[in-house]
Amino acid sequence: MTLSEKKKKEHIIEYILFLWQIEDLIRASNFTPEILEHWATETAHREDTNPEKEKDWIVSIAKEMRAQGKEESGHVSTVNEPVVELAHLHEMLLGPLDDLRYKEAFEAANPMLHDLVAKQKEDVSHPVEQMLIGLYGWLLLRMKKQSISPESESGFVALRNWANELAKGHLRVYYSE
Repeated sequence: MTLSEKKKKEHIIEYILFLWQIEDLIRASNFTPEILEHWATETAHREDTNPEKEKDWIVSIAKEMRAQGKEESGHVSTVNEPVVELAHLHEMLLGPLDDLRYKEAFEAANPMLHDLVAKQKEDVSHPVEQMLIGLYGWLLLRMKKQSISPESESGFVALRNWANELAKGHLRVYYSE
């Protein structure tokens, strides 16, 4: 099992953010196989996964990025498919499944979503994608050790809580947990 497979089964939001990070790492490495294989080997040792499977996985993502013209920006279909799946799940949790905890978490995150939409350069229509972009931005800020205002941090707490409820819904619906 790869780290990617593990994340997909445990927390779908973390999985997607991980895939976005991998795409950025692949771009930063200029698609250099030796760098990617080194990263995969380190990951395998740190996460106790199979080094060969990790190498095969990251190289396959790099190949897919090239084949789909995503060398500079954007996400490959392997990455976009779970985002679309979550958008559908979001609508199910609000509608037919009528998940009260999910609705409350989504409503609590709405003010932050509106702030994010106002700041985004690209047109993102679905709230799940907006949430993912916001969380990825927060993750990048944290990795760069940049300061985040207390107001923004509390908004990100609401986004993370909503993301966690969506991930729980994903486990319930797709894995019967």
